[in-house]
Formats: sequence, C-alpha cells, structure tokens
Amino acid sequence: MLRKKIQVTVPGGIHMAIAVSLGQVVRESEAHVFLKAGKKMISAREVQKILSLGVHQLDWIELIVDGEEEEEPVAERIRKLLCNE
Repeated sequence: MLRKKIQVTVPGGIHMAIAVSLGQVVRESEAHVFLKAGKKMISAREVQKILSLGVHQLDWIELIVDGEEEEEPVAERIRKLLCNE
C-alpha cells in the first residue's frame, strides 16, 4: 500500500474534467485507489464521488493506492493530473 500527500495545484481544483481523467486512470488500473480530503475518504473510480470531495486549488489530499505491482505508476499519473504537470 502506498500513501502520498498531494497539494492540488491544478487551476480550479478537482473539477469535472480532472475528475473524469482521474477516474479513467483508476479504472484502467487493477489497483484500488482512494482519495482522502479532511475526514472524507472515497474510492476514486467514480466521477461523482471524486467531485463530492470539493477539493479546491491548493488544498491537500491524501492518495492511497493498494495493488499488486502498479502502485507507484498509478500514483505518479494521478499526481501529474492534480499538480498540472
């Protein structure tokens, strides 16, 4: 299991386009991916759940990836999406 704190720097925070891209990355993976913001933790497979976190630009989230072999590559793809890279 991999846990990373990430500051969301993408303009507008996690909005619809980012949530769709993030959900797609997660669904392409065998790993279980969760996002935690404040006290709320969700599975990152569904766009509506991702948006329900209400994450704004410069907010911090925790990314949790649990899988056999894909943890680091999946985490890196998600980090790049959320950090506007």
